[in-house]
Amino acid sequence: MKPQKELNFAKTLVSSYITNTAFFVRIIPTDRCNLSCSYCFQKNNDSSDMSWDLFCQVLEKAVSLEVGLMSFLGGEPMLWDHLYDALELCSKQNIMTDLTTNGTLLDDTTIQKLGSSGLDYLNISVDTRDRNSVSRKNRLFDGNIVAALSSAEKAYRMKTRMNSVIYNNNFEDIKALLELSKHRDIPISLGFIVPDMKNPGEKDIHFSEQDSDLLHEIVDYILAKKDEHYPVIDHKSYFTNVFRFLRHEQFWKCNYPTRFGWINVAPNGAIRSCTKKMDALDIDFLSLTPEKIARLKETLEESVKECNPYCYSNCAYDSAYYKANKASFVIDKFVRF
Repeated sequence: MKPQKELNFAKTLVSSYITNTAFFVRIIPTDRCNLSCSYCFQKNNDSSDMSWDLFCQVLEKAVSLEVGLMSFLGGEPMLWDHLYDALELCSKQNIMTDLTTNGTLLDDTTIQKLGSSGLDYLNISVDTRDRNSVSRKNRLFDGNIVAALSSAEKAYRMKTRMNSVIYNNNFEDIKALLELSKHRDIPISLGFIVPDMKNPGEKDIHFSEQDSDLLHEIVDYILAKKDEHYPVIDHKSYFTNVFRFLRHEQFWKCNYPTRFGWINVAPNGAIRSCTKKMDALDIDFLSLTPEKIARLKETLEESVKECNPYCYSNCAYDSAYYKANKASFVIDKFVRF
């Protein structure tokens, strides 16, 4: 990572605590995806992609609002025609970049292109050792891909991490993922799947209170590996509190509205309330001002009241936990590993 990026990141982060800025902008350039995982409700193959013109305008606006980190999500963002140009443009503006992909389009060529375009963090979704009816995300079990990622890290300082889901019937895959994470020294984030509020989908892959014995086995296994210094990102309480979630206890509050400068931009340029919702608020990113960002936080606060009891997203939980327990964040991030 360029020193200029690190300096800009630090400066804009500090600024976000003082005024309403767009420190962290999440770009969703496409809702299209080349997979159809059973648990996923974050795709729409009939939608239009973000145009290059619109992206350039969004980036210009983000710079004026003191962006420090720009993340690319989907859908599958590697389907977007302008991805590499967008990463390069962000890098020229000294903006750190982050990309989350299902990994299917990764090969020697695309990994090198991501690195040379200036990508700083590559998040690869991996759920299973062997493709199955629930998920086909298994790219990191290809040794050639891991070698290419290692080469890109050395050449471009592009860091890699794994994002994995825990669903009913993939315990053996979770074990394999943890070993892969440890062996390859790739941090792993593990999250329980939860059904879409509006469309539960395949209920047999979701956990319920009747799965208590299996869940205890899974949780105990993950915590034991975490104690053995396997690079599991999520806090221990995320795993132990899953039982409270299944009992419908309201024991945690998503801090999405109070996060400093976390703004999601849909393919059409509208603000999306959460990356797990396929919505578009009645506000355009290009019209944002610090004053409007303050009002946006109020809107998101109301939105969270509705969805929080039904959500157990590990990224949202961890963010809320570490905000309230800053000492734990320091220990987990800088001491444990």
